[in-house]
Amino acid sequence: MHIATQLLITTLMTTPAASGAPDLCEVVHTATGVPTICEVHKVGAPIYDGNVCCSDGACSAAQASACRIGQLYYCELGAETSSGGVVCYFEVPNYCDVFACEFAPTPDPQEGSMCCSQGICWDFNINTNDCELGDIFWCGDGATNADGTVSCFDE
Repeated sequence: MHIATQLLITTLMTTPAASGAPDLCEVVHTATGVPTICEVHKVGAPIYDGNVCCSDGACSAAQASACRIGQLYYCELGAETSSGGVVCYFEVPNYCDVFACEFAPTPDPQEGSMCCSQGICWDFNINTNDCELGDIFWCGDGATNADGTVSCFDE
């Protein structure tokens, strides 16, 4: 099923986070529920627990007074980058913790996020809006098949 690309986003948060700013990862695509600015991370993401100032999809550490209206958010999980930015994360389950996986037959498996629906998995790309939040998984040992699908193997 292909979901039409929509640029509409909504904030699910009805009350502000402890910092007083809305949670960045609760800014989601209206059709899929997938966060639009936060990045996928496997369970165990680093804790950031601070405010960020975001503009045009990029965030940096911020004081409330340094952000324009509508740019201040709270980031619970995340990390500072070497360039001074901040990447905020939302966690997804490990595929092999939810589904049965075989041991990796490939010598160089790849780690990353994937979308799985009706038994078919593909690389997850936050910009395509073709995956719903509950269909995103982390794969510690995966391989892309000739047909473009992804297979996940037990680590």
